[in-house]
Amino acid sequence: MKDIKTILRERYRNSERDIILDGADLVSQAGYTLVPNFILYRTDLSAYAKLIYATILSYAWGQSKAAFPGQERLAQDCGVGVATVKRYIRELITKRCMTVLRRGQGRTNIYILHFKRR
Repeated sequence: MKDIKTILRERYRNSERDIILDGADLVSQAGYTLVPNFILYRTDLSAYAKLIYATILSYAWGQSKAAFPGQERLAQDCGVGVATVKRYIRELITKRCMTVLRRGQGRTNIYILHFKRR
């Protein structure tokens, strides 16, 4: 039996997108940042993790080819340092709110934001 990360890697290996909205519907992809309530009201997520999730989500809305602008830009947009961004991305991964697929060979990572509990 394959684990979820292996399944996602196989599904999105050749994706042209940097951020994938797993479970998002067509209406919510119209161009605004909609933070799922299950993220907003989770008591086991820090405020910074919620901010990082919402900001990454904002980069994806309404773009034909969503691009993750890099951790330096994310840090600047959130008003925190790069180390803080890395720490809270790890929290989101640990809490299963996000999956990061590393493509290697100079290619960008794929950030999958989960819109449902895993």
